Amino acid sequence: PKIAIKDDKGDELIQIQAVAELSNTSINGLRISELSDLAWDKDENLLYALSDNGYLLSFRPVFKDEQLHDLLLITGFTLHDDKGKKLRWKKSDSEGLTLINADNHISGDTQYIVSFERHPRVIQYNQEGFIEKEIELPEKLKNILNYRSENKSLESVVMHQQYGLIIGTEYSLKGEDKTQLGFYTLDGKFRSFPAHFSEGGLTGLATTKNNSLLAIERIYGGFLTGFKISLHHLHFVNDHLEDKVIARFFPSEGYF
Repeated sequence: PKIAIKDDKGDELIQIQAVAELSNTSINGLRISELSDLAWDKDENLLYALSDNGYLLSFRPVFKDEQLHDLLLITGFTLHDDKGKKLRWKKSDSEGLTLINADNHISGDTQYIVSFERHPRVIQYNQEGFIEKEIELPEKLKNILNYRSENKSLESVVMHQQYGLIIGTEYSLKGEDKTQLGFYTLDGKFRSFPAHFSEGGLTGLATTKNNSLLAIERIYGGFLTGFKISLHHLHFVNDHLEDKVIARFFPSEGYF
């Protein structure tokens, strides 16, 4: 469907060209459910999807006449803890995903960086889902008591060419201004931008070709209302952020 998405001023900036709806299917005993982040592996031509149940799926997109036609489910594997056991219960709440070695023209060396809620941590995994290393976080991000709840912590991660690993929290930490959303770099610095919605939370980050950022802000309005989403375009200007809301998605207007 060709659906026009408008920004906060009513200007049409984005058009949805295609939609892929994932059916109730499984691979290697892993059922597609609760996908929390996506990442593109350019070397392998694969789209990775992270479940918040502690496993990764990969898909191969199929295009016809420059239009997304299908997604083929290729692999699925579970992430493991530091003892080599499959993640379970609170330790399996995986939320953010970014890739390394995914655009170096070398096949077979992609690794996965995953952030977690409930037990806040960021882990680098190999292609079998075993730990390569745990990323050393700024001290304030290690303690779950610093977050507004244990399910509102390390929501997103992305690699940035200039600033390295960027870690997004769903909301600002306790004691900080909740109307400001933002992210941390590994040196502990927090960079923020204003939430578009009252009570809106940061749920996704991605980089663009010019090293700016895209950020997804989401708020759940209830069973009848559903999710409202705003898409922010963030530019680094003298180490600060310039923010522009470039799209808004409202269920009441038909945007599922």
